[in-house]
Amino acid sequence: IIFNLMNTASKLSVTEDEYKVPANDVMAELKVKGSRFIAQVFHVSSREEAEQVYDRVKKKYHNATHNCFAYRIDSDQFRYSDDGEPSGTAGKPILQALDGHELLEALCVVTRYFGGTKLGTGGLIRAYGGVAELALEKLTVRVKVRTVRYRLQLPYEQEPLIRRLLNNLDAAIVSVDYERGVTLVAAVPVSKGQNFESQLDDLKHLGIQREELETPEE
Repeated sequence: IIFNLMNTASKLSVTEDEYKVPANDVMAELKVKGSRFIAQVFHVSSREEAEQVYDRVKKKYHNATHNCFAYRIDSDQFRYSDDGEPSGTAGKPILQALDGHELLEALCVVTRYFGGTKLGTGGLIRAYGGVAELALEKLTVRVKVRTVRYRLQLPYEQEPLIRRLLNNLDAAIVSVDYERGVTLVAAVPVSKGQNFESQLDDLKHLGIQREELETPEE
């Protein structure tokens, strides 16, 4: 699902199974007392990818005074760096901008070219947080759904029943095979997984079997 955020990024409502990630890369610039700040936002699916993208940006802007960044993969995985700026004046404001837009799997790098005038602690915080916000206001987001995948094996005559059950739980059918009975792979929203398993337990007498699968990264 794609949404154009513009100035409403933090107002996009999602369910408990959904979360927002960047759908495109964006850039914004800000000049403050001669210093040039360049913010870039990227979608990254892991810590490793975030570090790799940051390294690429740092190499591209190798002549910059600072390349500060913050990323958040999920509620537990995040990191930020001031890259030589006074502690707490760059990475943390960038992370706060990401969190203000409720983004996961997101990296923001802010490159600074020093303009000769020191901005002070407050000025740096406003500049780094402000240019990150300018970039985020341009962002388009994609809503992803946390799911659990199941492989179901069932007799042909039980397929309509299972399809109705999956539809009622807002689950998606990933694949179906009819070679020997019906083998169906379904992606069930995490919050409804227990309900789904309970209902399947009640249908065991109909010859319906299930196996939980590892959910692949998107």
